[in-house]
Amino acid sequence: MWMEELPNGKFTYRERYKDPYTEKYKKVSITLNSKSNQAKNKAQKMLNEKIERTLKKEKKSDHTVEELLQEWWSFKRQTVRNNTKRNYGNILKALEKSAEIKLEAKIAKVDAQYFQKYFNTLNFSHSQNQKYRSVLKMAFDYAVNMEYLSDNPIDKTKIPKPPVTLENYIRVEDLYLENDEIDRLLEQYYSSYQSIRTGQLIEFMFLTGTRVGEAISLKVCDYHKDKELLDIHGTLDYSNGYKTAEKGMTKTNASYREIGISNRAMEILDQIIFENQLKIDDYNNDSYIFLGRTGLPIQVNTLNNSLKYNNDKLGKNKINKRLHSHIFRHSHISLLSEIGVPLKAIMHRVGHEDESTTLNIYTHVTKKQKADIVKKMNSLGF
Repeated sequence: MWMEELPNGKFTYRERYKDPYTEKYKKVSITLNSKSNQAKNKAQKMLNEKIERTLKKEKKSDHTVEELLQEWWSFKRQTVRNNTKRNYGNILKALEKSAEIKLEAKIAKVDAQYFQKYFNTLNFSHSQNQKYRSVLKMAFDYAVNMEYLSDNPIDKTKIPKPPVTLENYIRVEDLYLENDEIDRLLEQYYSSYQSIRTGQLIEFMFLTGTRVGEAISLKVCDYHKDKELLDIHGTLDYSNGYKTAEKGMTKTNASYREIGISNRAMEILDQIIFENQLKIDDYNNDSYIFLGRTGLPIQVNTLNNSLKYNNDKLGKNKINKRLHSHIFRHSHISLLSEIGVPLKAIMHRVGHEDESTTLNIYTHVTKKQKADIVKKMNSLGF
C-alpha cells in the first residue's frame, strides 16, 4: 500500500492486485482525511475488502465451453418437453461439429466478440439463428447463476436481421388465408375421397385455431358435444417416431385450455367419430379422432405435402401463398379479428401467453376490412 497527499489536504491510499482475467495488475484506492497510523490501518483494511469484493465479482471458472454445455444440458433437459429436448439436442450437436466454436476454450476467456463472430457465420433462417443464440445464452446464464462467471457474454451479441424488402412486406400478407382461398382449397380436398379426412382436419383447424399437434392429439374424451366445448389439454409428442407417438403436455401453460366450438366444427367431429366407430372394433373414449389410413394420427409431413399437391391441382385458381399447417391457425385469428372479437378473448382461445404474438396476426388486414375502409370513406364524401 502507498499513500499520496492531495492538494485539498486529504490522503489517497492505493493498493495493487492481479486481475484474474487479464493477469495484469490493477489498482484500487480510497481517500481519507488523515495519514495517522490509525488511518493507515483503516485504509489497509478497506482496500483489502475492496479487492476481495472485486475478485469475488470477477471470479473465474476453469470450465471449458464443452464442459459448461454438458453441465447445463444435464440440468436443462429435465425441465423441458420431449420436442424441445430434440430441438436443443440438435443444436448442441451442431455446436460440437462447428469449426467456429472451440469447445476446449475456457469460458472465462471467451467474450462477446468471440460469439458474435460465430453468429455472423450462421446461414440459417433468422428465427433458427436466434435459437442457436438462445441455447448459448441459457448455458451462460446458468454459468452466471452458478457463479462461474460474473456476466454473460451472449447478452452483448445480436443476430443480424435480414434487410426489409418488398418481399418481406408481401410475406406478412401471406401468413393467413382469405375466406375465398379457404373455400377453394377445401373444395379441392372434398372433391376426392382420398383427401376428405385431411380436408376435415384443415377445416377444423381453421374453425378452432388449434395447432396441428393439438388437433391430431385430440381424443374422443376431449369433445363435449352437450356443452359445445373442446378440451385442448395436450399436443402429440412424436419425438420417438410417429408409431410410438403419445399425447404430451401443451406447448405452454396458456395452451392448456377449453374452447367453445361452432356447429360446423361439431359436425366434422361427429362425422369422423362415427366413421371411426364403424371401421375400428375397439374404438373408444380414449381413441384419437383425426386418424390417417394407418390407424394412427395424421402425420404433419403428410398434411403439409398434401397442401402443396392440392393447391397445385387448383391450376389457375392456385393460392399464391406458402401453405403449411400453421396458416390455418393464423387464418382463424384473422377471422376473429375481422368479426370484432376482443384481443384478450382471441389470446385465450388460441392459447397465446404473449400478447405480441397475437397482435402480429391480429393486426393483419383482410380484404373485407380493406373494402370497409373505402366504403366508410366514400360514405363520408372523401
